[in-house]
Amino acid sequence: MNLKWAQYWIGLFADKTDELMTLYDPGIQFEDVNFGLQINGDLVALRKFFEGFIIEDPAASYNKFDVFDYVGDNRLGSFQWTWETKHAADFLGLSAAGKITKTRGITVMGWNEQGKIILERSIWDAIPVFQQLGALPAAEAVQ
Repeated sequence: MNLKWAQYWIGLFADKTDELMTLYDPGIQFEDVNFGLQINGDLVALRKFFEGFIIEDPAASYNKFDVFDYVGDNRLGSFQWTWETKHAADFLGLSAAGKITKTRGITVMGWNEQGKIILERSIWDAIPVFQQLGALPAAEAVQ
């Protein structure tokens, strides 16, 4: 795979779950490290997780994802991305409704011979999110 494919994949997140799910092998090993979520071989559970990113009221909230770097080949790769969201409700137990947060993350992904995703592990930087929601002090600029 490549940067263009990764950008296509992340572009499906917010509102194209049916198309997104066609990219996954039934034996998927999925992990979101920050949420402590592991899904192994359960496409129904994976779909439910992805549907949590669907925005019901675009006037109240949004999700913007962007992949900006890719390293790997057609079997195993990793890519960096940004996630900006306007929250419709609390997030991670913090008051977040109406607030905008932006952070970076990285996903490691593996594909089988048919090009279906068999491995996906993502981790994202929660510190900026906590800072932007006021739960942690803002970082001081390094001189």
